Amino acid sequence: MWTEENTAQHSEREDHVEQVSIESITQRAQRCGVCGERPEAVLDLPGLPLTGLYAKAFNNESVAGIDQHLAVCPSCGHGQLVYQVRPSLLYGESYSFRTSVSDTAKQGTGFFLSKLRELSADRSFHRVLDVGCNDLHLLRQLDGWVESRVGIDPVWNADEKRQAQPDERDARINVIGATVEEVDLPQALEAPPDLVLCRHTLEHIGDPRAALSKLFEASTEDALFLFEVPGFEALVRRLRFDHVFHQHVQYFSLSSFQRLLGEVGFHYRAHWVNYHEWGALVMAFVKQRGGGLRQADEAPPAVTPASVQAAYELFRRQMASTNEVLSTFEGTRVYGYGAAAMLPILAYHLGNDLSLLTAVLDDDPTKDGLHYGNLPLTIRSPSGVADLEGASIFLTALDNVKPILTKLLARRPKHIIYPLHLI
Repeated sequence: MWTEENTAQHSEREDHVEQVSIESITQRAQRCGVCGERPEAVLDLPGLPLTGLYAKAFNNESVAGIDQHLAVCPSCGHGQLVYQVRPSLLYGESYSFRTSVSDTAKQGTGFFLSKLRELSADRSFHRVLDVGCNDLHLLRQLDGWVESRVGIDPVWNADEKRQAQPDERDARINVIGATVEEVDLPQALEAPPDLVLCRHTLEHIGDPRAALSKLFEASTEDALFLFEVPGFEALVRRLRFDHVFHQHVQYFSLSSFQRLLGEVGFHYRAHWVNYHEWGALVMAFVKQRGGGLRQADEAPPAVTPASVQAAYELFRRQMASTNEVLSTFEGTRVYGYGAAAMLPILAYHLGNDLSLLTAVLDDDPTKDGLHYGNLPLTIRSPSGVADLEGASIFLTALDNVKPILTKLLARRPKHIIYPLHLI
């Protein structure tokens, strides 16, 4: 649902963004969402900003952040946010990420589908259920492969259906406009699915165990499940603590995901890691024992509270040094490149509101002239910037750094500043 670097389209209905308050927090997690043990709060993130707040008009009063903590379970290596923010605030009208307009998300879908083909080369499926189907990009790829296709996603409300203008293939897809938690699956589905897919949705769910249990009961006995979530090991290894934000409630490690499967009654078959999209962990599992493909790769070291704290200290020092470098460019012409929805999180860790930037450049023409609701920044199209070669560029869409660098190296700006050590 949210692969959010420089890919989320803004909502034309958003003329402003509203202030938030402590009432936005609905509940506090007391136990690990996977194994039920008591997790350790390892990161204190006071005033963590909301993401994806674009506005047509500049507002001098920045939208306030919400206090947050990241906890890690010492038993199973699972990470989770201590506070869950009200979903209507996080996924309201301004939540407009769509897979088919994101090159990164489309490439990730290709990786996901390649693993599905590998798993099911000798099998055909009658009914697929896509949990978190977004704009149907994944289900469209299964046209002619699976007899019946069903998707679940709250973005498919009545307004979305009227405005979507889908292609003719979409008429053969049944879409349920709600969350999987809200749906009575036996009543909503004409028949149980024998293939259940889920990309980048489970990390948004407050009770993943309950959601998986629900899918377990609603599917056929021989159903194949293929799920993808951002990998916690990759986040820690690559020091990507800018990937900790309010929408991602759960942070699955390999060990915690396998533990979750066992708790529900599933049996693990295989896993893969896509380091090019959020260090994504792709997990295949079934309801029955035996006859499954098993991954031979050695499991990564278990995530522990101490390992997360140590990595976070490295990340903080990295951000501090980047901020010092940025301060030396104060008063010169500096552009950001990539109007990422996640940019407020990067600015938060830098301890810098990035007001030294002349503008943030973005290749999406529909973002030209927009502002951030919680940063004093304006978004501009690079086509209207004539002095790029004489300016410095600060990379602000960290998950799109490779294609952005390719464009920038052709235009040869004076300096390119990258805030991380690993690409």
